[in-house]
Amino acid sequence: MLLEEEALDDLGASRIFDESEAHGHARRAFEAEIGTSPEAFVRTSRLLMAKRVLTETDLSLADVARISGFDNARRMAREFEDRYRMPLSRLRRSPSGGTGSDSVSLRLDYRPPYDWNSLVAFLSARAISGVEEVSTRFYRRSMRLRRGNREFLGWIEIAPLADRNALRVDVSQSLLEMLPAVLGRVGRLMDLGSNPAEVGRALGPLAIANPGLRVPGAVDGFEIGVRAILGQQVTVAAARTIAARFAGAFGTPIESPFPGVATAFPRPERIADLTVDHVAKLGILASRSRSIIALARAIASGEVRLAPVPDPQAEIEKLRSLPGIGEWTANYIAMRAMSWPDAFVHSDYGVMKALGTKDPRQAAGSGEAWRPWRSYAVLHLWQSLHQ
Repeated sequence: MLLEEEALDDLGASRIFDESEAHGHARRAFEAEIGTSPEAFVRTSRLLMAKRVLTETDLSLADVARISGFDNARRMAREFEDRYRMPLSRLRRSPSGGTGSDSVSLRLDYRPPYDWNSLVAFLSARAISGVEEVSTRFYRRSMRLRRGNREFLGWIEIAPLADRNALRVDVSQSLLEMLPAVLGRVGRLMDLGSNPAEVGRALGPLAIANPGLRVPGAVDGFEIGVRAILGQQVTVAAARTIAARFAGAFGTPIESPFPGVATAFPRPERIADLTVDHVAKLGILASRSRSIIALARAIASGEVRLAPVPDPQAEIEKLRSLPGIGEWTANYIAMRAMSWPDAFVHSDYGVMKALGTKDPRQAAGSGEAWRPWRSYAVLHLWQSLHQ
């Protein structure tokens, strides 16, 4: 992937600018949607990232430049003066140039209302031991990112800020070089881009009881895919137990200040080389072991992409062509890993129960009224079972 496209992907613009399309068409589509060229978008985004890090941390100028995608601090300072007619010194939170801390803390805003408690309850029920640690006060987890042949391992902690409509995100020093990607994934995981008023208008009475409900996303698409496969026809608690066993067997140890966050979820390339017996010996059915390995190979080869994409429905069809992945699994993956707001798991037991039907076709028909926000409808339907 080109550097400019990497930056666009980090910033969540890959729905529009997709490398599989002809570049001329992609450029026209991007400019029509965003109102500027991809290159100008990336330059502006880098400046905004640099501004955020300068004002919210006391990292050195060299570190800020590297994190934000500039060649060096002088180039960054020149672009700031050209664009904003101001020196970097006016943005500095602190003149110290660095604290030596093992993490940096930044703020990510959202449109209220925001139901933090429901979101972390959902994540807590599915948390993979060793990979995630969740309470009502915070969400912590490991992260694994790649750029070319380089791998970055580290941790994040997310917590609500009581005095403003924002979350605090602490990022380990080991991930700072990938900060735009980290923040982009945090934004998708916590559904920070949602507009509750727009969703509420589409869902009508369904959303009245809880207008701040969000759709939990993902920081690792393969992880969500494995969770979905392991969750087929078993309880959430059982799937969580098996997922922890899977992560412990094939994941990578990481260093973190939190005893509950010690393992990075396995990379698909690692699982793609395994046999069914390797996976099944963990107590996973052979059929599901085959599905997990097939998914890992499809991701590793580039055949399937579990991230926000321009055409989620096409990606769903690719998933359904893999052994053991049906309508429910593919749509659940689309809802979380692709952050698709219109996925609808109409055959889900909870969805059908909330709708008062045992007929998946009837449930699918009911969901038509909630397009293009059916993923939110699913969360509201699940939530209604506990009210």
